[in-house]
Amino acid sequence: MATVFEVLVRVCALFALALGVRVVVDAWLDVPYSVLLIVVGVVISVLRIDVGIRLSADVIVGLVLPPILFNGVIGLDRTALRENLAVPLVLVALGIPLAVALLGSIVEVAFGLSIGVSLLLAAILVPTDPVAVLSLFSELDAPEQLTVVVEGESLFNDGVAVVIVNVLLALLAEQSGPMSGFETAEIVVRDLFAVGLGGFLLGSGLGYGATRFVHRLPERMAVLLVTVLLAYGSYVVAESVGVSGILATVGAGAFVDLAVTNGTDRGTVEFVRDIWEGGAFLLSTIVYVLIGTQVPIDSLAKYLPAALLVTALVLLVRATVVYVLVGAVNLTVSRPFPRDYQHVLVWGGLHTVVPVALALGLPSWVPHREFVQAVVFGVAIVGALVQGTLLPYLLRATGLQHRVVGPDRQTARRDVERPDRR
Repeated sequence: MATVFEVLVRVCALFALALGVRVVVDAWLDVPYSVLLIVVGVVISVLRIDVGIRLSADVIVGLVLPPILFNGVIGLDRTALRENLAVPLVLVALGIPLAVALLGSIVEVAFGLSIGVSLLLAAILVPTDPVAVLSLFSELDAPEQLTVVVEGESLFNDGVAVVIVNVLLALLAEQSGPMSGFETAEIVVRDLFAVGLGGFLLGSGLGYGATRFVHRLPERMAVLLVTVLLAYGSYVVAESVGVSGILATVGAGAFVDLAVTNGTDRGTVEFVRDIWEGGAFLLSTIVYVLIGTQVPIDSLAKYLPAALLVTALVLLVRATVVYVLVGAVNLTVSRPFPRDYQHVLVWGGLHTVVPVALALGLPSWVPHREFVQAVVFGVAIVGALVQGTLLPYLLRATGLQHRVVGPDRQTARRDVERPDRR
C-alpha cells in the first residue's frame, strides 16, 4: 500500500504533466485542454506506465462530480439560461430517453445483445461532458446562446443518465423472465421521476435554505464553508434517502443564490466563485489524465471495430435527437436556436467522465461487461480525439468564432470564465 508521501509524489507528477500540457495548449494548439490530457493519459497506458493512482466509480461520482457540477451550476448566467431554457430542458427531458431507446435498439440489432444490456450501454454513453467543450469555448469567441445551452444541457443530463443506468442495473439484477422494451421503458420512466425528480427537489430545498442562511453570515470563509457543505451534503443526504445525489447537487447549485443584489458582498461572491472554479479545475485535470491511464488497452484492441461502430452510432443518434427536437422547439419559441449552433451542439457532445465512471462501476455479474467497458472507453477516446480536435475548425467553418491571440486571448478567457452574472 502506497504511503502518503508516495501518493503526494505521484499527484505532483500528474500536476507537473498537466502544467506542461496547459502551456503547450495556450501557446500553440487549438485543442481543448482536457482532450489533450486524455491523449497523454492514453499514451501512458499504451506504454504500460503505472501512475500508482486508480479511479473508481465511487470516487468519480461521489467525490469529483459534485464539486464540478456545483461549480458549473453556480457559474451559469441564469438570465441567459432562463431565456434559452427550452432547448436544454427538451434535450434532457425528452432527448435522453429518446437517445437511449434509439441507440439501445440499434445496438441490440447490430451486436445481438439482449435489450437490457443494449439499453444499459446506451444509457452509459448518453451523458455529454461540458468541461471539455467549454474549456475551448473559453478561448474562442463562441456565442453566449450556444455556450449556455451546451452547459445547461450537460449539467442536467449527467444526473438523469446516472438514474437511468441505476434503474437498468436493478432491472437486470431482478429480471426473472423476458421483458419487452416497452415494459422496460415504462419502469425506467417511472423510477426516473421518483428518484431523479426527488433528488432535484431535495437539493433545491437545501439550496434555498442555504441562501437564506448565507446572507446572514459576516465573512467570506463562512460562506465558502456553507457552499462546500451544500455541494457534498446535498449529495450525501439524497443518497441516504434513496434519491439521486447527483441531481440533488445540481438542484442545490441552481437554487443557492450568491448574487450581490440579495445581500452578499461582491468581494465575497467573487472569492467564493474563484475558489470553486479553481477547485473544479484541479479535480477535472487529475480525472482527465487518469481516464487516459486506465484505458483497458488489451480489451480495447480486441473490441476496437465495435467501439468505432458505436462511436459513429452515438454521433448519428445525437444528430437525430438534436435536429428533430431542437427543430420542434424552434417552432414554439420567439428566439430560435440557429442551425449552425445545432451543428456544434451535435459535434461537441463528447462522452468522457460520466460514461467512464459508469462503466468502471459496472458489477461483475453484468452480461458482456468486458465488451461494454471496452466500447465505452473506445467512444470516450475516439470521440475526444476526433470531435474535440476538429471542433475549432467547425466553429470557424460555421463562422461562429474568430481566433483570439496574444494578450487579447487571456482577456477573452477571463471575460468568458468570469462574466458579471446574476
